[in-house]
Amino acid sequence: MHIFSFKSGIVIYVTNMSNQDEQLISNKTRELVFLGLGILSILLSYLLTPSFSELMKGFLIQQTAPSLLDTNTFMIVGEGRLGAPFLNAGLLIILVLLSYRLTNTELNGNTIAAMFMVFGFGFCGKTLWSGWPLFFGVLLYALRNHKPIQSMIGLAWFSTALSPIVSVLTLYTQFDGMSAMSEVGSFSLFGFVLAIIVGLCAGYLTAVMASVLPGKHEGLTLFNAGLAAGLAGFFVFSIMKSIGIAHSAPGHEYPNLNNRLLFGCLCIYFLYLLIMGFLINQKEKRDIKAILLEKHQGDAIKAYGFGATLINMAVCGCICLVYFLCTRTGNMHGPIYSSIITIVGFSSNGISPKTMIPTMVGVYLTSFLLGGMHGALLGESFIQSGFNYVGSKNMMNAAVYSCGMAPVVIKHGAFIGLLAGVIHSIIVPNTGVLHGWLNLYNNGFSVGFVVTFFVPAILAIKNQINQKEEK
Repeated sequence: MHIFSFKSGIVIYVTNMSNQDEQLISNKTRELVFLGLGILSILLSYLLTPSFSELMKGFLIQQTAPSLLDTNTFMIVGEGRLGAPFLNAGLLIILVLLSYRLTNTELNGNTIAAMFMVFGFGFCGKTLWSGWPLFFGVLLYALRNHKPIQSMIGLAWFSTALSPIVSVLTLYTQFDGMSAMSEVGSFSLFGFVLAIIVGLCAGYLTAVMASVLPGKHEGLTLFNAGLAAGLAGFFVFSIMKSIGIAHSAPGHEYPNLNNRLLFGCLCIYFLYLLIMGFLINQKEKRDIKAILLEKHQGDAIKAYGFGATLINMAVCGCICLVYFLCTRTGNMHGPIYSSIITIVGFSSNGISPKTMIPTMVGVYLTSFLLGGMHGALLGESFIQSGFNYVGSKNMMNAAVYSCGMAPVVIKHGAFIGLLAGVIHSIIVPNTGVLHGWLNLYNNGFSVGFVVTFFVPAILAIKNQINQKEEK
């Protein structure tokens, strides 16, 4: 057993990460590591926007802006206020940690993934206030069904994928005779009250969906909450539209603000996780090698230890950055930040380098071919059009989020995983309209469709072919 201490006096016991010794790395230590990540994000916000008044102005703009799916927060706050989303994301991760502490919730693979989803979407559609009605809607489900709060708080944070519902009803619209609304971006008291009621109901419905869906997709997606939130969002949006409460599609603008700077900030996040991982894991290399080279499912902390898990999270984040560089034409913006950070969080709960690559390759090849064919039909260069589509926001997000199908790769092999990535890249650009862009976790919704309907079909065809060959 190895022991070392930080200058602050926090002592961490480091071992070979057996289940018994891993308990010595207390939950409080895990909280402090991620609290440091939140503080790091706040420090980056000040470095990016040294003027406090401009930083606060950008922060206020973000809190009162529409937060529909694929909102590019960096563009909304303006290039001179790029620090505002970092401040929002840093405060969000601290809020999540506070909720875990108040409810005595353990930081494990699931709760870390939920925390990073909130953290990531702090750059794209999630504000400090918009998720609370949904959060408490899930807790109401827990109380109603006599479930421990600790077992549901991760799902409560996952449910905030539907926070655009609250934002739209409160800020994005104004009611005309309480039957229709127009986009004016002003506060409506009736809309605020309605947002709370609808948010509570949507959160409760998400919890109901999440409790029954695992049996439908047989655990083949890590994004069960994304599928549940998508179905709940589809139901809520259908009701809103039926009674005349509707909104238009979000604008899609993803200019090149500062690729190198924003790319570098992600590198800083991952370097922090890598350093903390090596400090905690110290000289024990077996678990690091295992988590990076094996296909594993479930809570990585229980299997490999907290230090090795942090290293895996950092490495998976770097793989996403390498993919971004391979697109050649991609731009850094809010949606890309949210997708990469979310996947880093899920690297504590089932994603590893070995399970990422097949699905990402499937998305890359498909998007290149589809983009190239589209360009060729218009008389443009096949190759350039292919790279342009690969680097588009939809396809970069599709590639990163396709990693949520890691269980497909684990259970059915790399080739089936590649085919799943192919199908995901085809259908995900068309799923946002189903829930009115009210589900931030649209790729999780799409992945759920792929593993529930298409992967079983692929496996059925494969079995038929194998049976014919045997005859």
